[in-house]
Amino acid sequence: MKIPEYAKTSPLPLKTLNWLARKRIVHDPLREGDIIGLKMLEQVWRKREILRTQLAGFSKKRRLKLIETADIATKWERYAFSRFQNITPGKRLLMEQVIDEIELTFGFILKPSHIKKLYLIRKKVYNLRHSQKRYKNSLPKQKKFLKTGKQ
Repeated sequence: MKIPEYAKTSPLPLKTLNWLARKRIVHDPLREGDIIGLKMLEQVWRKREILRTQLAGFSKKRRLKLIETADIATKWERYAFSRFQNITPGKRLLMEQVIDEIELTFGFILKPSHIKKLYLIRKKVYNLRHSQKRYKNSLPKQKKFLKTGKQ
């Protein structure tokens, strides 16, 4: 059975199945042993207990970054996300500059649909930074007590 056929009936995404094939974990077309292994993987797919133990191996900063970019599919989109996120406050990053960097780094010309996606990524980063700023401002201020030596 070919991977795209299997993906139609499986909870495992086609992208994940293709990744497993590229890494030579499974074959394309799938063999009997591959199907048995994939059936077992399907039983634990998206289970909290498994995800929790996997994520525990990452630092908190890395876990948060993974969560922020979980819905961003490609490397060039994640690159754009990090470029927009790492702008120092008060500085500007022009969209044309990001487009040029992506085209040069990843070796392809962005289509209008790609550029539209870049604008969505920029908006996502802006909203994320704004909500983090609001969260920091909403925390109660801690009072600083002077050490007087008196108890």
